[in-house]
Amino acid sequence: MSESTLDMPLPNLAPSGSESNQSGWAEERNFDEFDYTPVSPWGPVALVLGLGSLTGLTNSVFGLGLALIGVIIGITAVIRIRATGGAYKGTGFAVTGAILSAVCLVAGSAKLSYAYEHEVPEGYLRVNFPKQISAHQFVYPQGRRRLHPDVAPLVGQKLFLKGYMWQTQKAEGLESFVFLKDNGECCFGGSPQPYDMMVVHMADGKTTRAYSGMVAVSGILNADVTAKEGDPVYTVDADIVEEAQTSF
Repeated sequence: MSESTLDMPLPNLAPSGSESNQSGWAEERNFDEFDYTPVSPWGPVALVLGLGSLTGLTNSVFGLGLALIGVIIGITAVIRIRATGGAYKGTGFAVTGAILSAVCLVAGSAKLSYAYEHEVPEGYLRVNFPKQISAHQFVYPQGRRRLHPDVAPLVGQKLFLKGYMWQTQKAEGLESFVFLKDNGECCFGGSPQPYDMMVVHMADGKTTRAYSGMVAVSGILNADVTAKEGDPVYTVDADIVEEAQTSF
């Protein structure tokens, strides 16, 4: 092969219109590259909180807490996303989450307030077991056990109390059960103090089922300060035992 042959320019093998196609591909790649708009994580977070706040409609204080956080996060998300000038999207998620949270917060709060105002049966006095009874431990004037002066007037009264069942032996047909101020002993063991517990006896041959959550007891409070070690000081003759409508 001669040097003149090697020096000859190579023919252009590219198909007709290839330059314009290559230019078009580049433009398409550039268009795709700059057309993509990422979704801000704030939007989905606000939406998830809005969905979680639906539990607030079941008289759940935790659900109302989620709803309040959801409103704050949702509004913040909308502001942050719009402040990017279109660099991020997700405003729809944020707005939906904020609206859901706001609706659940308002409706759930109203529903919870109504339940609290109407959960006490007529003729009964609402008494906070932990604060108004358990916190006032027994007093011992001259070495003898007596009820605290703030608790003594409650004996013989028709009270509405909330607490937890402890170590029930069956699920249905309970004629009596141990009633605790909180679920600490229920869940983590231990032996409750006599001022932290009551024995509830169902009145008039009634029975109740066992509840794992908070229980509302309506009945007459009795007390025997002469009870021996291990015997209950407080007892309740209960007319009504049911799952508590509110947790406070």
